[in-house]
Amino acid sequence: MFQHALPERPADYRVVVEAATGLRVGSAECDITPAVGGYMAGFSLARTSTAVASPLKVRALVVETGGRRFAIVGIDNLGVMREDVDWIKAGLPGFANGDVFLCASHTHAGPDLIGLWGYYLLGSGRDRDYVVRLREATASAVAAARAAAAPATFVRGEARLPPTGLVKNANRPEVFDRRVTVLQAKALDDGRPLGTLLHLACHPEVLPRRNTELSADFVGELCDAWRARGHGQAVFANGALGAMVSPTGQSRDLAGAHCMGVALCDLAEAALRSAAPLAVDTIEVRRRDVFLPLVSAGFRLGRLTTALERELYAGHARSTVGFLRLGSFAAVAVPGEMEPGLAEQMRAQLQRPDLLVFGLCDDEVGYLLREKDAVDPEFAYERSMSPCRSAGERVRRAITGR
Repeated sequence: MFQHALPERPADYRVVVEAATGLRVGSAECDITPAVGGYMAGFSLARTSTAVASPLKVRALVVETGGRRFAIVGIDNLGVMREDVDWIKAGLPGFANGDVFLCASHTHAGPDLIGLWGYYLLGSGRDRDYVVRLREATASAVAAARAAAAPATFVRGEARLPPTGLVKNANRPEVFDRRVTVLQAKALDDGRPLGTLLHLACHPEVLPRRNTELSADFVGELCDAWRARGHGQAVFANGALGAMVSPTGQSRDLAGAHCMGVALCDLAEAALRSAAPLAVDTIEVRRRDVFLPLVSAGFRLGRLTTALERELYAGHARSTVGFLRLGSFAAVAVPGEMEPGLAEQMRAQLQRPDLLVFGLCDDEVGYLLREKDAVDPEFAYERSMSPCRSAGERVRRAITGR
């Protein structure tokens, strides 16, 4: 099913746009809560939803300049496959595919868009009708963001997660990205917020494995608190959360998700209070395809049973990496759950210590590990949820060029 030859050269893309005419920025959101009863992604097979604890959203931040439009889109879901992402982007008139960054929040309390968590790998858990709805909702959110766009300027701020009590790395306690980054667009005429990117690295899994209620987990609570405090629309992008950066110190229920969202909103507000103007003279986007051998047993079985509806290229899954620069603000887009040590190695190679990682962006291929961790027995689970042991290094090389 869906086998192709490997291309001689991976497709790539680059655009640089001068912002001499200024920026227009807008933001909006749209509800994407599915009907109760479908398969849920993550944790365990054959888990179906029984209620709605909090709504799921698609949130869009649109930036326009020099006749081009760019978008960062956040989706409350565990992850979206490359093939579906390309189809969703094709429904956004006026946008080039590469100029849209679609970032999944990685909530484990949303519908299965991958297909691996259906009925014991004998059938896909992916609801194709819901993918259609997601495409339509994304187009609506982006269109509403464009309609709300106004002349803008940006500010950027940063706060730090506490070393303990909120976020932990279960495998490497001392290794996680403690930054909480805020990038906010303000209207030139009156300074009102036009949209905010909120970025940090953590699995949204305050709600436990046994949970069967649909929820955006702490991400929804964070974005709702941000709006309630007068800061306007937020769009969330997760970071290098892999192996295994997760919440700690909260009760494993909706009250705990609320408490974590409020605590993170406090930190984001601190970042905003210390924010400095960000001059955006140019916007740069780069993209490159990356091909990952699909050799892990679970992924191969999922595809053989058609639960995983993924095209292959000589046994490789086609994925993508990316780069976004707004003035001095820069982020790389990776197609899965990058281990924070690998992200730090990448920053050092690129000599960009402030570089952000947009995790689960435009694809979900599982865990992305450093070479030494890919053979460490401690990371056996993460290896089983990755297409191959070299996936992380292949993604790193596609971004750094070495």
